[in-house]
Amino acid sequence: MNEIIEQSQNTLIQIILANTTSAMKISKVLCEHSEGNIMKPDDIICGLIYRLMIPMTDEEITESMNTAEDIMYDGSTSEEEEFEVIDDTEDLKIQRKIQANNCNCVICSQVRVCLCNFNEYIPKDELGDKFKKSILDTCKSYNKII
Repeated sequence: MNEIIEQSQNTLIQIILANTTSAMKISKVLCEHSEGNIMKPDDIICGLIYRLMIPMTDEEITESMNTAEDIMYDGSTSEEEEFEVIDDTEDLKIQRKIQANNCNCVICSQVRVCLCNFNEYIPKDELGDKFKKSILDTCKSYNKII
């Protein structure tokens, strides 16, 4: 019985990790299509919102689940990158609306639509509810308005 519970927990962790990994890929696209080369909190929030509202394709699911499994069991991925940490805590003190870029590619356009519809969006399952609540709670904590 404990083995079944542990397996269920690991599967749930893998699903959450796969979803978050996929959201970060979207955030990276948003950053690359913006004027700066630094991923900002708004890019991350937009990536999470996009991933909540736009279902993954079968290919994206497979890729994300494989990446999550690699992270869980190998402790790394083939896409590890060096990154610089920038202290932007001043930005967190000011209440402001989440900003999206002006790119007109499919992903960036869909992000803007998702931002407009996020507050009325009703997730399809309990896990989606938890993701939406997490996004809302985080934005509230850091003075971000969707």
